[in-house]
Amino acid sequence: MSYLVYGKRFDEEPAPGQCLRTFLRALGHFGVKKGCDAGDCGACTVWLDGAPVHSCITPAFRADGHEVTTIEGNGAPGNLHPVQRQFRDAPGFQCGFCTAGMIMTSATFTEAQKADLPRALKGNLCRCTGYRAIEDAVKGVVGVAEAAPGKAVGTSVAAPAAEDVVTGRVEFTMDTHLDGMLHLKVLHSPHAHARIVSIDKTAALAVPGVHRVYTWEDVPRRRFTTAIHTDHLVDPDDTRLLDDTVRFVGQRVVAVLADTVGAAEEGCRRVVVEYEVLPAVFDPEEAMAEGAPQLHGAVDPFVLDPVHNTLVEIHAQIGDIDAGFAEAEVIHEGTYFSPRVQHAHLETHGSIAWREDGRLSVRTSSQAPSIAKVKLAHLFALRPDELRVFCRRVGGGFGGKQEVISEDLAALAALDTGRPVSFECTREEEFTTASPRHPMTLTVKLGAKADGTLTALQVRNVSNTGAYGNHAGETLYAGAAVMLYRCPHKKYDAFSVYTNTVPSGALRGYGMTQPAFAVESAMDELAVALHMDPLELRRRNIVRPGDPLLSLDEGPDDVVFTEDGLGTCLDRVAEAMARDAGEPPPGPGWLVGSGVASSLHETAPPTEHLSEAWVTCINPVAPALANALHDATGVRFRALPLTPERIYRRLAESASMTTGPRT
Repeated sequence: MSYLVYGKRFDEEPAPGQCLRTFLRALGHFGVKKGCDAGDCGACTVWLDGAPVHSCITPAFRADGHEVTTIEGNGAPGNLHPVQRQFRDAPGFQCGFCTAGMIMTSATFTEAQKADLPRALKGNLCRCTGYRAIEDAVKGVVGVAEAAPGKAVGTSVAAPAAEDVVTGRVEFTMDTHLDGMLHLKVLHSPHAHARIVSIDKTAALAVPGVHRVYTWEDVPRRRFTTAIHTDHLVDPDDTRLLDDTVRFVGQRVVAVLADTVGAAEEGCRRVVVEYEVLPAVFDPEEAMAEGAPQLHGAVDPFVLDPVHNTLVEIHAQIGDIDAGFAEAEVIHEGTYFSPRVQHAHLETHGSIAWREDGRLSVRTSSQAPSIAKVKLAHLFALRPDELRVFCRRVGGGFGGKQEVISEDLAALAALDTGRPVSFECTREEEFTTASPRHPMTLTVKLGAKADGTLTALQVRNVSNTGAYGNHAGETLYAGAAVMLYRCPHKKYDAFSVYTNTVPSGALRGYGMTQPAFAVESAMDELAVALHMDPLELRRRNIVRPGDPLLSLDEGPDDVVFTEDGLGTCLDRVAEAMARDAGEPPPGPGWLVGSGVASSLHETAPPTEHLSEAWVTCINPVAPALANALHDATGVRFRALPLTPERIYRRLAESASMTTGPRT
């Protein structure tokens, strides 16, 4: 077959059933992205004879004899297509993963389509911008200015990588191919709770192209937590790379390594697994009840009560909650549920690992590669100088990439075979195996006087951490949604509970979003009971300058509110709502409603994610200099004796690292 890709002819034969997206990427056109492989997100949009198509659902053979244009053929740095310039100058992107598809679609718009962007862009999704910046780009609104010498501060300057983003030349994690690369795919558990009795690899290993089939018997038996925190002790070590017990539908059971993705997937289908199905529990309240199935034994001292599947509990009180309700003239109580939410970052989790010059390199899509490096070093007993973990451009994260999802298995296979290994999750795997926002059930009880002054605020929070405890304790602590309002009597009781569901993790708002929804809903309902404007009820009770951040106890606290930013915000919201109050509905059958909610996220000093600096001194006074620097700055310095070999290694590492600490 013959393909014309922006003027260059390719005489290539696609594999049977191959889509145009994978075919083009195999030819090196990495501006064509994978966001869904189902025709939903538009990140793979290309032109076929000038018309935009989703290449993930377009069979490659249909391009035979036609002209294909990818984002790379639409313009280049220094010679941009007009729409590429508009996206650069708006700027119409944040992470940039969707940008190529957005440009390929919007560059074909008529004036009528530009006037109805919600309909015209319905096949292209963005998870970062909120679409306002994309609308500006399509309509030619310029939002950046030149950073003139001496006048750069306060100027909205263009993103440094803007031209590479809008031309599809910026590299994301999977935008490369290494010679001899193998591909890894995973067989997932069909059971919520089961013990693996046996695994037969024979048929899988017989599939042409399959090199390895990894089971729980083939991996290090070290326990760890997939959550990425500098202090790993804040999360339980309750997870293994592959386990002989599965605790949720979708848990990894077997990893198959092959020459192609198709061969690896076929290998997964051929693996025969015998399970002993165990009782499962899905509701956290039921999981805490007597006689409920136990997910974890006493494997980690971090787990508070394995018999009742309770990982962490928090109980805190300020004042006398019973006295507070006794003072109240109006009491409102309600129970609110916040469901599981997936991040849906357009770039799925993925890693590429390879060995080079005696060192393992892992190229990954992560929000914290330096901490992931520490975790991999622990898992595989590697010294820090034997391992390099780094990122290219990350296609969205929102907390979902504060987790080791793909790095561990890619590293395992690369260490085992000595060949480059690629492991890329599908969109389905993102929903069934990655770490969503914690589902929480919150009971909120409020007491107030007739004038709206709060007398008591009580919250009970039951958080479903799923099968494993990554981020369980930290999100529970962050969810202490009792600091926003002044009240002399507060109580917070919270439980993080294991269930046989997909493990929960970090997502924007980090534990605060769910309780904020519950407390704000209760405040609105209290306002109705008081016959008071909901915004006025909030204004009367918000914290004020000089108030301590009373969240969990009455002990010393160096975090104090210093300005009335929240009060000013409420005033501006009230003014805006008053301006828009008379706006008519947009059309027949529409109603106009309004509402208000407040939220506050504590930014007190964290227990992890700390910054530090290291200085290496190659002279006899290094120890004394390190001590002097520590005394002067409070930063920890370390003096190391260095051999010439170590010096050269350090210099080489510094030159090659694109992220993380440098020596």
